[in-house]
Amino acid sequence: MIWIKKRKDRPLMLISLSFVCLIFIIFFSLLTQAAEAEKTVLSSDLTVRDLKEEDILWLKIVKNKHKLYVMRRDEIIKVYDISTGKNSGQKERSGDNRTPEGEFEVQQIQNAANWQHDFNDGKGMIKGAYGPLFIRINCGWRGIGIHGTHDPDSIGKNVTEGCIRLRNQDLKDLRKSYIRLLMKVVIVK
Repeated sequence: MIWIKKRKDRPLMLISLSFVCLIFIIFFSLLTQAAEAEKTVLSSDLTVRDLKEEDILWLKIVKNKHKLYVMRRDEIIKVYDISTGKNSGQKERSGDNRTPEGEFEVQQIQNAANWQHDFNDGKGMIKGAYGPLFIRINCGWRGIGIHGTHDPDSIGKNVTEGCIRLRNQDLKDLRKSYIRLLMKVVIVK
């Protein structure tokens, strides 16, 4: 009896095993095709990073020139005048009024139109001190970003507490035309 039962189940078992083998072959065939497609794309000396749209445009901030450059790979697309930290050099501690140097990314874009700040200049709290937007940079320091100003005459000077300051209209243009989350930001001397 057992021998007969095994014999009756054998065709069903062979069909099931064949089905599993077919699925296995299809899966590895698709994996091989994907790997070959990636090799083809990368064979022209491009890296995966080069192919990402978000890496094509990036920001270069040159502190001693007081300039923010919008870059497409190595080409300058747009230039904005800026202000940077009151003190020169690399940021070493919170409150040192230095703009950090290095390679960072845009972390957040915030509406700053109603933000206030006391610059300790005897004028008290200034409404709209950061202009219409605050573009937060993920740089390892709290509160560092690219923002507008209540004082357009400060542009082109070392006057900030570490942020990058633009004229409000320039900030709006930068945001509308170029800025997006995770955009690369390089800050140099």
